[in-house]
Amino acid sequence: MAVVERADSIAVSLPIVGRDGDCVTAYVTAATAGWRISDKGATLMRLSYENDLGRLLAGARERLFTTILQESGLQEDDGEIFIEVPSDGLSMGLFALGQGVTRIEGLDLWTRSRIESSFSDDLKSILVEAVGKDKVVEGYQVPGLANAEDYPIDFYVRTPQAPLYVFGVSSKDKARLATIILQHLASHQHRFDSMIVYADVDDIPKADAKRLMIAANDAVPSINERQGIIAKIAHRMAA
Repeated sequence: MAVVERADSIAVSLPIVGRDGDCVTAYVTAATAGWRISDKGATLMRLSYENDLGRLLAGARERLFTTILQESGLQEDDGEIFIEVPSDGLSMGLFALGQGVTRIEGLDLWTRSRIESSFSDDLKSILVEAVGKDKVVEGYQVPGLANAEDYPIDFYVRTPQAPLYVFGVSSKDKARLATIILQHLASHQHRFDSMIVYADVDDIPKADAKRLMIAANDAVPSINERQGIIAKIAHRMAA
């Protein structure tokens, strides 16, 4: 780990290699009651060489970017990624910055299917937290339903009353598919309750969101509303 003193900071070359093959450099400056550890904007600058950041950091990837920052304890300000730590937390801060920026560097490698898979995993974890693993069935096919394999349910939640079918929606295509499935269930007089959880409802065209709202019993505008999702399910479990 090479350390170089500069006029305005101390540059620390971390034993973590970025996508360009160079070691990640952290810049350390004194902060109130501790240290500020920054990338000085280098991470997003490198991404901008091959990507339009306005388009890259939008929609699902923007949410992923925010999630990485939160999980790593990092902040972003005008392109600079940094963390502030107490005086005895320098090593932890250096590690957090290094790990975080390497994850952010890979944002452009995340395909749409991989992002949707991550969204589905996050939704499943919320449902399991709400009711327990034994009451959540993923990829459920309704018994006795005509062509059930063509109308899969993202998540079936076992409740004391009507079965709760939860759909995760992160794109207009998924919104349309969920609408078709719900309409098919209704046309066969199947008794059920339904909930839509959006990655972000603002990403869905208004016409598609409106049709889905009519077909579903309930909706949560963002998966970030974790406690709201849990509360809605808890209400059904107590019914």
